[in-house]
Amino acid sequence: MRHRPGILPPMVAGSLLLGLVSGVQAGDASNTPAIHAIEPMVVTATRSAIRREEAPSGYTEITREDVERKPATSLADLLQDVPGLAVDNEQDGRSQIRIRGFEPSQTLILINGRRINNTDELIGHSDFRLTQIPTSAIERIEVVRGPLSTLYGSDALGGVVNVIVQPPDDEWTGRVQARVGATDPRPGGEERNLSLYTAGPLGENTGALLSLDVLDRNGSLNPDDEGVDEIEGREAITGYGSVFHRPAPGHEIEVFFNGVDDRRRARRGEDDTRRLDIFRYSTGARYDLEAGPWDARADVYRSRSTTEALHLDREEEHTDDIIDLSATRYWGQGQQLTVGADFRRESFWREREGEREFDDTVNHRGALLQNRSDLLDERLIVTFGARADDHTQYSGEISPSAGVVYSLTDTTRLKADYGRGFSAPDLRRSSGTYDFRFTTIPLRIIGNQDLEPERSDSFSLGLEHDDGRREYGFTVFRNNIKDLIDTRCIENCDGGSMDDPEVREYQNVDRARTQGVELNAGYRFDQGVLLRANYTYLHAEDRGTGERLEGRPRQRFNLLTEAVAWRGATAHVRTEYIGSQRRGDDRTRDYTLLHLGLNQELAQGLSVRAGIDNVTDQRLADIDDAYTNEIRGRFYHTSVNWEF
Repeated sequence: MRHRPGILPPMVAGSLLLGLVSGVQAGDASNTPAIHAIEPMVVTATRSAIRREEAPSGYTEITREDVERKPATSLADLLQDVPGLAVDNEQDGRSQIRIRGFEPSQTLILINGRRINNTDELIGHSDFRLTQIPTSAIERIEVVRGPLSTLYGSDALGGVVNVIVQPPDDEWTGRVQARVGATDPRPGGEERNLSLYTAGPLGENTGALLSLDVLDRNGSLNPDDEGVDEIEGREAITGYGSVFHRPAPGHEIEVFFNGVDDRRRARRGEDDTRRLDIFRYSTGARYDLEAGPWDARADVYRSRSTTEALHLDREEEHTDDIIDLSATRYWGQGQQLTVGADFRRESFWREREGEREFDDTVNHRGALLQNRSDLLDERLIVTFGARADDHTQYSGEISPSAGVVYSLTDTTRLKADYGRGFSAPDLRRSSGTYDFRFTTIPLRIIGNQDLEPERSDSFSLGLEHDDGRREYGFTVFRNNIKDLIDTRCIENCDGGSMDDPEVREYQNVDRARTQGVELNAGYRFDQGVLLRANYTYLHAEDRGTGERLEGRPRQRFNLLTEAVAWRGATAHVRTEYIGSQRRGDDRTRDYTLLHLGLNQELAQGLSVRAGIDNVTDQRLADIDDAYTNEIRGRFYHTSVNWEF
């Protein structure tokens, strides 16, 4: 078993160091030249900074205000209210996200425009990507629903989630939050969370930021099964740190590190515990250049995930080494041309009981070209793009896209989008050497080096209005998906034995379609009252059998009401409705979750928050026997927050 260095000591040391630097800089502010705030990245159909109203029809933004309403310890907690996106708990309470009915692995997750390696493809029931980001560092989250393979290649079949980290400003700022919580009446589930964030100038042309989240959560016991956790325990420390330097006007360099040391424990009985240790990190450098009509960016970084299933004596490692180059030129009148190229080396290995079971590496290469045109005095924006991808196992994948935004008025827009997406077969399925034999049942699964990528053609049409006080939107979409990968029996299909088992091979066999409607509306009343709601209808079917796809609720509804309760206090009520879905051969019953929260300001920058999530203590096992997953019970939480 390999020894992995703990992330806690260097992060604590770094936190103390930056805290000391922060104090020195604050104490000598008169002698420190100010730096400007680092301009944030924006994920849209142009891969460059554009206005929010110019984004595609499937765009949603989660603000810092939204982040602070929830007792969030992972990205999944913050995405629950997004239209067209479903968050479901799977094994041991791990959360997975589906955009418009696509698989969790078919959503690309970025931090400041850089991809996090996609372990969802290789490790079942994993939520590891969603727990790598410290929530205290988040400035906003941008979600684009619909394929963005034109810009990002594989894994962006369903959409993209980009987490934007809050950059340094001209002065040192920060926030500290200490939170505790517990479930009741279900046993276990006690939670303790400490979050720190600080950022500011280190000199005239240099800035830095550091964020640290520490979580200690006990497992939640199943009241119907003594000694068994329905939600796993978790101990984790998550950090993000970076240094920015501007050597000359128009030039900026960033060196960054993001990592999490994450330990999961789920009791399965008196003498049985599922134990999983996860260490994930991303590190590298970015260079931005502004030169006349050109804006260019270069990223070189590594993203790695190492997991140890201690109860199985199994270890896995997944690594992406990435070079990503892009440039935008403003030419003509209202024309914006974006070009880019990237290279990604992806490797994965697995060991069991000290013996290497699987080890393979593939290369991804891509090039993109996109042009954006502002026409009719910027009332009409037309975007065309295409990307060519090459892979160790396939070549010649072309992903075109087209989008139109037409301003009917200054506040109302009509949007239409088309995109082709693809998802490359993962390293196991596309390898001719992959051969997995089950030890408990007579079954053997083998890879197939002739697999093609899973592909989709997606269409959407939307109408949006936003005048600052009221907003509403209506979007219809359809995704035609083909070449889905599944296993098909090729030997001993009538039943095998442990000595001569049934053999299944990965093949491109299935087709599917997901289509639906997304509605959203919001209104800001006087005296600080906010009302916001969204509704999603999703029809997802296997086109070969005509059956509904599993784990996709047909309807979802979210409602937020927020108002000033008394002087300095803001209260909110959140409601989630999750409709019927197919689980196995059954269709489950629907259910509703209710959450309450209160924020009380005590002084400038100092506040106390308290709330109750799942007020009615809904439990899936009590709602319908078809549910094999579970959600956290009634959860009481309170926190002290200081911003400076």
